[in-house]
Parts: sequence; structure tokens; C-alpha cells
Amino acid sequence: MNLRIARQLNMRVWNILAGTLFTRTALFMSVPYLSIFLMSQKHIPLLPASLILAVNPLAGVAFSWLGGALADKLPVHRILLYTPLVWGTVFILFYFAGGFWSFLVLNALNGMCYSLFEPASKKVLSAESLPEHRLLVFNLRYMAINIGCFAGPLLSLLFNMKMTLFPYIILGVMYILYGASTKLFFRIELTSAANAPVPAHVKGVLSLQALSAIRKDHVYLLLVAGMSFSYFGYSQLNGTVSQFLSNTAMLADGTRLYSILLSANAIVILAAQFAVLRLISGWNPFNVVLLSNLLIGLSFLFFLFPAAYLPLLLFIVVFSLGELLIGARFDALVDELSSADNKGLYFGCTEFVKAGAISGPVVGGGLLGLFGFQAAWPVFGLLAMITLAGSGLIRAAGWKHLRTRNRGKAGAAPDTAADS
Repeated sequence: MNLRIARQLNMRVWNILAGTLFTRTALFMSVPYLSIFLMSQKHIPLLPASLILAVNPLAGVAFSWLGGALADKLPVHRILLYTPLVWGTVFILFYFAGGFWSFLVLNALNGMCYSLFEPASKKVLSAESLPEHRLLVFNLRYMAINIGCFAGPLLSLLFNMKMTLFPYIILGVMYILYGASTKLFFRIELTSAANAPVPAHVKGVLSLQALSAIRKDHVYLLLVAGMSFSYFGYSQLNGTVSQFLSNTAMLADGTRLYSILLSANAIVILAAQFAVLRLISGWNPFNVVLLSNLLIGLSFLFFLFPAAYLPLLLFIVVFSLGELLIGARFDALVDELSSADNKGLYFGCTEFVKAGAISGPVVGGGLLGLFGFQAAWPVFGLLAMITLAGSGLIRAAGWKHLRTRNRGKAGAAPDTAADS
């Protein structure tokens, strides 16, 4: 990374990046093992456990437009302060949960907090950085996430925490500290916002009219629809893959291998991220996210080989490259498609891609229940086909964006000629 550019990023950007690093480290110490814990320690059956996993993105999708609208209408600094405080409390309560319904409600609240916090944090990253630095800033955020993804599972293995919910206590404390830190870095804005009158149009924030800009943007809608299939495939790593590896008789220590794969996932992304960023800097961004879908979908074909370390290693390498291309370009592409007035709404409604993450654990768990833990090829073959279905929608979004841009240039030509 260019140190000159790094020095130009202000402290608010670095606060969000540092908070992302520490909270995601704690997150990956806990959340990937929730399914295993529910089945082995709480004795919750496979399908109910899959429903607990699915309710998190379901709540995120249901409240995503609201989170985005609030980020556009309210001072984002308040959202960055208060949401992590509530979110951290929710995570701490996981440790005290006892059965299916308590885990279901807490994971739904987890998804709701996410839908409120993410649009505000991304809007601040966009607003507090220069346009030419935004792709780098979003990639720094993605790098922080993946450092957490690498360190979290290793810490879980080191302290043997994969069969306990104590990491959720750590996770909750980290989010509470993160929320408290924003009061320091945003103290000027918080003070001025507290004294400012609430705009009259905030009262209409719940109106569906706030979605009018989204409904008319067919490029954005096609992109989000296509990316939901990519997230369907991505969700399998924390759901179906973990359940398969921890229960199949074809591997001696599948749970430990899963932890290794999670860390390998982060290593591949961290090692390749900025080299890939340089490589794709001149590419059409729609082609980048199209390639990400193809890589994630095709990665599941390695499960069609006999269960062994090499096919699983190849799976995680190809899967990680697909994930990397999403992280390297998707948020920046949404930032480019949106205007300053509706940026929060666009970032918020981007969470509709999590519709794929909702159905992913349910479909994967259902396929495992139908075919069993010893039949990998029908389970992962079908998951690959469903994931790859999104490539057509992403390509259609790219074509429509190109046609719209060309029509805009053609329409501007006469005005340009007249001015000259």
C-alpha cells in the first residue's frame, strides 16, 4: 500500500478500519462454530440449526432498506455509536442462551444490528475519503476483515474454544468498546449533531418512497439479484461445509480440518489481495464480480473427488479467489452506481444479496439431510449449479450498464456540439 495515500486517510477512516479488525477477529473465533456447537453441545437437530443460521441474514435483508435510509437521514455518527453498544449486548447474551428459540431470536437481533451498522460505516468510508482512494479504502476494510478471519479460527484452536460460547463474550465486549471509541473520534460531529434540529423529512424515513431510486435502477437490481447467488455459494462455507466436514466418516478429524480451511481462506486472500487489486484495476467491474461467481460455484466441484486434503485445499484456494474478487470490487461498484444523496440507501439495499445467504444454509442442510454426510457429489454438485445461475444476471447487469452509458454519451453529443 502507498504510504503517502495511507497518511491522507483521516482518523475516522482508521477508526472504522481498526474496529473492523478487532471485531472481526472476535467474530471468527465464534460464529463459524455456532452450527457445530448447536448440534454437538445443545443437541439441536440439523434443520433447526440451519434455520438459526439462516435467520441472521433474513433479518439483515428485512431491515436493510431501513438501515440504509436511516444512514441517509440521520447523523451516521449516532448510528456508529449506539448500534455497537446494543449489538455487543446481544452477543454477550448468546453465552446465556439455552435452546432453539433463544438462539433464533438472538441471531435475528444480530442480523438486524448488522443491517443498521453496515450502511452507516460504508457511507462514512466513502464520505471521508477522496474518490480516487475509495477502491483502496474498501479493500483495506476487506483486508481487516480477512486478518480477523485468519486470526479468529487460530485463536479458537489455540485456546480450544470451538465447543464453548465464551468467544461470544469476547465478541460482545469488542463491539461495545468499538462503539465507545466512536465517541472519541467523532466527538465534534456528535456534539454538533446533538444541538442541531432534526430535519422534517426524517419523519418520513419509513416511507416506501425512499426506495423509488432503487426501483428505477435496473442495473443495480440485476446486479444485486445476481450477487445473491454468489452469496448463496459463499454461505456454504460457514454452513454446509462445516456440517459436512464435522460429521462425515470419510475424514478422521473434520472439525480441525475445517478450522485449518478457514485460516487458509484468509491466508490466500491476504497474500493475493493487493496483487489481484493491481491486476483488475483496469477491468470492467461487472466482469470482476462475474468471475467471482464462477470461481465460487466451480470450487464446489472439488468435493466430487474422494475426500482428501489436496482436493479440499484446491477447493479453498479457488473459493477464496472468488470471495476476494467480491470483496475487492463489489462495495466500490455500489459506491460508483450511487449518488451522494442515496449512498446509504444503496449500501443498505445491497444487503438483499443476503437472500442467497438465507437460503444457502437451509438448502445445504436440506441436501445433507436428504443425501447424508457420506454422499458429497449430489450435495455439492447441486450447490455448484445453483451458485452458477447468478452469472447470467450479473452479465445482464453489465450489458445494461454499458447500453445505458452509451445512450448517455450519445444524448450528450448534440449538447456538446452546440456548446462548441
